[in-house]
Amino acid sequence: MSARREEIVEIAKGLFARRGYQATSMRDIAEASDLLAGSLYSHFRSKAHLAELAILPFYEELIPEQQRSLALPCPGADRVSDMVRRVVLVCAAHDAELTILHYDWSDLAEIDELAGVVARSNETLELWEQVIAVGVADRSLRPSVRPETTVRVITSAIHGVLDRRRFGALGPPDDGHRVETLADELVTTLLDGLRQPAPASASGRSTRTRRRAAISGSSVAR
Repeated sequence: MSARREEIVEIAKGLFARRGYQATSMRDIAEASDLLAGSLYSHFRSKAHLAELAILPFYEELIPEQQRSLALPCPGADRVSDMVRRVVLVCAAHDAELTILHYDWSDLAEIDELAGVVARSNETLELWEQVIAVGVADRSLRPSVRPETTVRVITSAIHGVLDRRRFGALGPPDDGHRVETLADELVTTLLDGLRQPAPASASGRSTRTRRRAAISGSSVAR
């Protein structure tokens, strides 16, 4: 795109994030861009076209990061941890896109012209399901973990911790170090509940056996 077209896309993206997709008209975008509404159509065929141009670069950055996590030569649980961290960092750098996708998804998903956006969104979910399935298969995650449900938990958690609109004070800080810390906290919260517990050692089992026997003996004595 030309510099002017990129500028208009950025303006439209900001309006969609602040006002919502449905509440933003082409006239609003034209006025914010110092254009006549008719002139805007000489650059873009529709409002949906503007939304597509605003959102697709986000997925073009996000999906390769997820693919890198999935391809790591390590247990599935570690790949999930890596994917959470990568996704948090990308999403934190794309606050407007995340806001639009989160709050306007029900409208965007029904627009035929945005089928490409929907396809990319589905691809991100499929990558999450694949990495979780790897962890279940290699037993680094509990066998009872259901990928479909876990994807909803993880993606909702990421949206939640980065949601400036609902949790303004809890939104991602500007410095990258704090965002990485936030990603670490999220990994700890999520993975401690998903990771397969390490098998008890033989000494640990014998200690527990002796303790149960002692308790049983004291009960008999009473």
